[in-house]
Amino acid sequence: MPPIKETWDKWFDNNIDISGRTIYIGSVNDNDGNESGVDAFMAEAAIKAMHVLENKNSEPITILMNNPGGDWYHGMAIYDVIKQAKSHCTIKVFGYAMSMGSIILQAADKRVMMPHSKFMIHFGSTSVDHHMKTVERVVEEEKRLNYIMENIYLDVMLEKEEKEGHGYLAKTLGEVMTRQYALGYPPPTHPTTYTLSKKPETKREELRKILREMLNFDTFLTAEEAVDLGFADEVYSNS
Repeated sequence: MPPIKETWDKWFDNNIDISGRTIYIGSVNDNDGNESGVDAFMAEAAIKAMHVLENKNSEPITILMNNPGGDWYHGMAIYDVIKQAKSHCTIKVFGYAMSMGSIILQAADKRVMMPHSKFMIHFGSTSVDHHMKTVERVVEEEKRLNYIMENIYLDVMLEKEEKEGHGYLAKTLGEVMTRQYALGYPPPTHPTTYTLSKKPETKREELRKILREMLNFDTFLTAEEAVDLGFADEVYSNS
């Protein structure tokens, strides 16, 4: 076993506790004190850490995550390295899993939200300062990426529906979106209701339309709501 100091130095310097098979995925502050979010540094650190632990043995890996979101491509690099791991991977969310962080969470075999953590989804943003043909290409790429993102969310939502039974998602989404719309002004006078088909292919596309409503603005979910909709497996409890 390595000396305690060596173990903790690696944890604080490289975000990896080798003996404890634990990785930290979170931001660092830039020179202005802002969170970096998902970027090349986060992706490189996560990929290297997963490689080290996977090469050592195939025992379970725990990932502690406090993630505000960020770059799609670097985020999907993290998503893929977790998804292809032979080790069972648990992600525990402290603080938040927002935007790209919420997508990375879906790569884990077990997704745990801390009681006060937040989950947020939305369509990503981009800016382009170039000639028209390049802008058109970027827009088409963004549409493709949005569709991939939707499918990642839809897969886990439909897994939850299969587990709980037909009608579960329509009811739960109605309750969640009623609370979301109540935050607006003026608040709606009637609760939001949905109906989903029993036919799998039809249900998926009906659910996609509802999901797009949620993605059109920043939709913040509590830890419990994230579990209810299939975006996480459980809320951590000491009991």
